[in-house]
Amino acid sequence: MKNILISVLSLAMFCTACSSTWVSTLDSILAAAAPALINILQIVAVANGQPVNSGLAAKINTDAALIKTLAGDFAVASSLTAPGVCSQLQAAVSAYQADQTLVLQVAQVSDQNTQTKIALLADLVGGTVVAIESVIPSCQSASVAKSFRSAPPYSLTTFVNRYNGILVMPTGNPAVDATTQKLRLHRHSAFLRAITFVVPTSGGTRHVQQ
Repeated sequence: MKNILISVLSLAMFCTACSSTWVSTLDSILAAAAPALINILQIVAVANGQPVNSGLAAKINTDAALIKTLAGDFAVASSLTAPGVCSQLQAAVSAYQADQTLVLQVAQVSDQNTQTKIALLADLVGGTVVAIESVIPSCQSASVAKSFRSAPPYSLTTFVNRYNGILVMPTGNPAVDATTQKLRLHRHSAFLRAITFVVPTSGGTRHVQQ
């Protein structure tokens, strides 16, 4: 399933003078990937009867926001500053990828069905890192990237549908099954980029419009 997703996300198309296209694509990926990753932490917490790892959830949101900010900066950077901004952007992507590794390290539950669900979700979300890296131009070609970029036609519909399909598969654990019904990603705009997701708070959960 992960290989299929990577193929969908990483099929390249080329365009001229489309300096903002790849930034928009990157935003779309993060709008789904970050909350999808945080949802895994929510499932782990419910399955283990423990508080959500709010520190890691906050780090994921912070790192995703930094990627979006640096991508916007890189898109308008001069030929002189572009390589430096690009290096910062790649470092931010590496930090986000490390977040996924941290999630996998804490995503251990005793219920086998729930553990299988977590593994499938993590595998699916892992493919988004490949998509993100495919969108961002290399620092070595930063001067050329202003006029010519490649951007994969990211299918948010495909990702959200597959993610939600795995998410709501029954595990037999009443608490987990009730929670996952509330964690589904929802599409609200014609371009399928506005995502409502649930993030943990000290008092439970809250919905955030992105």
